[in-house]
Order: sequence, then structure tokens, then C-alpha cells
Amino acid sequence: MILHDRMGLIYLAELMFRRGIRNLVVSPGSRNAPIIEAFCKSNKFLCQTIVDERSAAFFALGIAQQIKQPVALVCTSGTAPLNFAPAIAEAYYQRIPLLVLTADRPVEYIDQGDGQTIRQQNLYSNYIKQSFQFPQSIKSPDDLWYANRLASEALNACMYPVAGPVHINLPFAEPLYGVSMPEVPKLRDFNILPAEAALTPEAVAQLVNDWSLSDKKMIIVGQLHPDAELDQIMHEFSGNPSVVILTEATSNLHSQGIISWIDRCLASMPEDDVFYQPDLLITLGGGIISRRLKVWLKKLEIKSHWHIDKSELSMDPYQHLTRSIPMDPLQFFRQLREHLKPGSGNYASAWNLLSINARQKHIQFIQNCPFSDLKIFHQIIECLPSGYDIQLANSTPVRYAQLFDYKNTHRFFSNRGVSGIDGCLSTASGAAFASQKPTLCITGDLAFFYDSNALWNKHFP
Repeated sequence: MILHDRMGLIYLAELMFRRGIRNLVVSPGSRNAPIIEAFCKSNKFLCQTIVDERSAAFFALGIAQQIKQPVALVCTSGTAPLNFAPAIAEAYYQRIPLLVLTADRPVEYIDQGDGQTIRQQNLYSNYIKQSFQFPQSIKSPDDLWYANRLASEALNACMYPVAGPVHINLPFAEPLYGVSMPEVPKLRDFNILPAEAALTPEAVAQLVNDWSLSDKKMIIVGQLHPDAELDQIMHEFSGNPSVVILTEATSNLHSQGIISWIDRCLASMPEDDVFYQPDLLITLGGGIISRRLKVWLKKLEIKSHWHIDKSELSMDPYQHLTRSIPMDPLQFFRQLREHLKPGSGNYASAWNLLSINARQKHIQFIQNCPFSDLKIFHQIIECLPSGYDIQLANSTPVRYAQLFDYKNTHRFFSNRGVSGIDGCLSTASGAAFASQKPTLCITGDLAFFYDSNALWNKHFP
């Protein structure tokens, strides 16, 4: 058996290829030359070069956002990996799969005054799904087995049980260039087979009981990727007169019967009118943009609150949580709807009337609105052709987007995992590169200039 110190890197490249991972975004350097050689000198991978590491990381995030598969992100050692941090945090909270490959100095040179050398192990420990340090040298069959196992574990962690960023730190000793790469050795891959969770009969009985005891049910949907089947199921639930469904543009649900203008409605709601408050609150998806909704819900007395999230996080932003349900929302509603009886009442109709009144006030306000950023936003939306994806920068654009009606159906995306202004334009460019769809990025002046290096990019479609 031929042993080679870069065998772990070869294992990783081969396993990525076998799993269908093709995209790498590379920021140039010297210490990462072995990674570039392993991936970019073959025709197996699509390697995009972007100099600015922060912009490169958000560009990779935009690609992964669209293809829903891991995208590898490569940089040299030192401060370069630190510049990946904002996008990695966004990917973690937005559940976007990034495979972060950071080249490193040999471990014996850490804290010894060597150039471009910092402590890179567990660098992103507070906002990464998992971190791995690959072996610096391969001296035995056990080292080979260990490198093989780490590669499989890292790729599994990137997608299961929910997607997210994974960090692999790769220490390399010199020489960095001119080293003949070994042939791919015999390797073993172990996959995690996805399994769908299901409610037990006992759990179904408890949920049906909660449902039947509630005359007013509210479903709030946060940020989601477009999902036609979930959209259809939400349309079915919106036909229940005891159910109101509140969404935002970034929820990507467009069926009739769904109310997508939360702030408009709440601004038109009579003060201290308890009729609109729900008995049962059901939440799913990522974060909600509307601050007004959060403030309103916290003040209410709500009997039951279910949060549906397959990651098992007990998120309780409204401070009423009674049941945390670790399931994919689509699987949950598929199973639950079979056990529910048709509802009655006028809860949904009251909310729909509130929405109609709010829309009329909104139209009147916009017609009389002086020339301003709000007026410009309205004009952009009025002129927007069909078929466009919309990328919304933080903070004003993504909030304005919740106020308007759209003539056509669009897919909305935004960096609402952490909601920073950094990287919005880079994310949009990566998304457009991956989707090849007409893409409109609406951004503000601060977010634009903060990410102006997004334009220092030859990969714009």
C-alpha cells in the first residue's frame, strides 16, 4: 500500500465527486495550492475564482441556496478564513450547505510567529454544524481509514439531519507545489439514508384535541424555499373558516386565501380588539421579519403554540410555546390533515376583511406618497416582469417588500438567517449564476457599498 500525506485530500475530492458535489468557489493563495490542484486541475469540478474571501463566501452561499446541494469554499491560511465567517453564520441560521475547506500551516508552527498562521481548528465553533481537522500526515493504514471516515462524516454533516455549513481544516507542509498526487486508493463511503419522521397515534390524538378546542387558529410561515406541494396544502387549510394563514414575501407561498401583508393588516387592526387573537398558534419556517407581529403576539394570551421544525430547536420567539414538533412541515401537514374535521366560524373572514381594508388604505397612501424610497420601491414592483427571482437586501428593502402586492409570482430570497447587510449583492450574484434566471437585487446604499466587491467578479451571468 502506498501512503501519501495528501491521501486525505484525495479521499475528500473523490467522495465529493461520487456524491455529485461539483461546485467550488476558490479564493487564491499559496497554502491552499494542494486543494486547488486536487480539485481544479481535473475536469470533474466547476471551480470559480473570487479574490475577496467575504464576497466569495456569500457567492457560494447564493449558489447553494439555489441548487440545495453543498458548495465547497476554499481559501488559504491566516486571516482569510476569518473573512468567510459572516457567510458561514448566515448559512448556519438559514440552513444552507457550505463545505468550508481552509488550508493551514503545519500544526507545529501554530503560535510560533510563522506568517499567515492563526489557530484555525474549530474557528467557527459557535455557528458551524461540525468541524474537522484532517490528519497532516498519513503513516499507517489506520491513518488512511481515519481520513476516509472524516471525509464521509463531513459530507454527511453538511446535509443531515438539516443542511448547514461544515468546516474542514487541512494542514499542509511544504513543498506546496510540484508534488505528484497519488492515485485514488480504495475507499469506502457511508451515507446517512434520510428517514421521514411520523407522528405517533398518541401525538395525533393530542394535536387533534388541541385543534378541536380552538375556534381561532393562526398559521404563521417564516422564510422558506419555494415548495409547490406545501403551497397547495396551505391553500387547503386556508379554506377552513377557523384558520388564518399569515406569510411574508420570503415565505414563498402564493396561494389564494393566504394573507401576505402582515404589517398592513396589523396597522389597520382596531386597538385592543381581542377577536383577532388566535387560540392556537402554529409556526413553521425561518425567522419572521415583522417586528409588529412579534410585539403583538407577545402581548396576547394564547392557549397553545406548536412549532414545527425538523431540527428539534425549541424556538419560542412569541413566548407561548406549548409543543415542539421535530418534523418537516410538509410531512407534518400531510399527516395531520387526514385527522381533522371541517371547521366553522368567521375567524378567517374577519382577517380577510381586515386585509381588504388595509389594502385600500395602502393604495390610497401610495397614490399620495411624495417622491421617496418607498415610492421608488412601488414603481419597481409595478414594472417588474414575470419570471424574475428577487433578492432582497437588509434592512429597508426586505421590509418594504412585505407591504406590496405583486402582479406576478416571484421567488423571493434574502439573507434573513442573521439579517446582516454584508454580502447581499454577492449572494444575489451567486444565486443568479446558479439559477441562470433573471434576478433583481434590491439593495440600499449602505448594503451596496459594504458589498461593492461583489462587482469584482467575472462570473456574473
